[in-house]
Amino acid sequence: MYINLAQFLIPKISSICSFLINPFTVYIVWNDKKLQLGHYRYLLLYFAIFNMCTSLMDMLVPMCVFNYRYAFSVFISDGFFEQFSEFNQILIAFRCSFISGAYAVLHAHFLYRFFVLFNNQFLTRYFMPYGILTAILYCYFHIIYWTIYCYYYCGGDYSRRLYIRDSMFEHHGKDVINMTIIIVQYFEGTPEAMYKSRFGIICLSVLSFISLALIFYFGYKIWYRLSKQSSDMSEKTKKLQTQLVKALIVQAAIPTCVSFAPCILSWYQPIFALNFGRWLQFAAGIAVSTFPALDPLALIYFVPTLRNRFIDTIMVFKFSKKYQTSTSRISAVPSTA
Repeated sequence: MYINLAQFLIPKISSICSFLINPFTVYIVWNDKKLQLGHYRYLLLYFAIFNMCTSLMDMLVPMCVFNYRYAFSVFISDGFFEQFSEFNQILIAFRCSFISGAYAVLHAHFLYRFFVLFNNQFLTRYFMPYGILTAILYCYFHIIYWTIYCYYYCGGDYSRRLYIRDSMFEHHGKDVINMTIIIVQYFEGTPEAMYKSRFGIICLSVLSFISLALIFYFGYKIWYRLSKQSSDMSEKTKKLQTQLVKALIVQAAIPTCVSFAPCILSWYQPIFALNFGRWLQFAAGIAVSTFPALDPLALIYFVPTLRNRFIDTIMVFKFSKKYQTSTSRISAVPSTA
């Protein structure tokens, strides 16, 4: 289904950028001798892999948001999984779960920075392998939690599909009965559909707001500790920790702005039968796809050593390519001897 040019191109461009930027960032971090990030490199690798998995899901399961009166829906807009099947319904629920998975990965980063400042010995002793395994299992919990509630409670059953059927056909020319879609209907539906919709959104909202609260809590504790003049760390270490925390705060702000905020607006707008226009619904689907590409740029920007290495690597690549072109041109000139 073709929605518009932006909906078609931007998620694909963002995914390509993610597959280029994330491995490049990992390469820079792992080969840098100045920062000495230690075990934190494994968390950065973990985050990069998660970002690329998210981008892969964006390419396989492109999503678009559609709201009608008291109902919110998100559907697969094109690709192999656009047509309805139970497997495809599980797949779109699984794709939605990556929104919460991003916060699980961020929690691991904030917790790591917290232990660096408050209990570094515990971190040194237990992070490898127990800490990284716990972080991965915690992310799995978020993904499984969201997948279950999206599929069982927010799935597009027949009554909910009938509710938005005419409006969907009017705007997109598709019969919603044959689409892979998640629908939340607050009012004007069957008691079962309304109960499951409300219960599902409440459960998803609880985990989402807890995730956001944890980031604010650990972010505040870390920043307060770094701002204390009596900290027992050296100025160089303190400067590096401040840079990493700044990058982490921006990395947390990115999914909040491009994933969490659009979700909340889309979820709660139909409760009051508000209509903010189709542009907001288009923007929600597009914004979610940009997170994996934007996320590693925050780390590069706020850590000068990584930023300089990033620029140097690009310049070396550019100079090398230019040199090879010049050499090939010179060798192509026929000799007059």
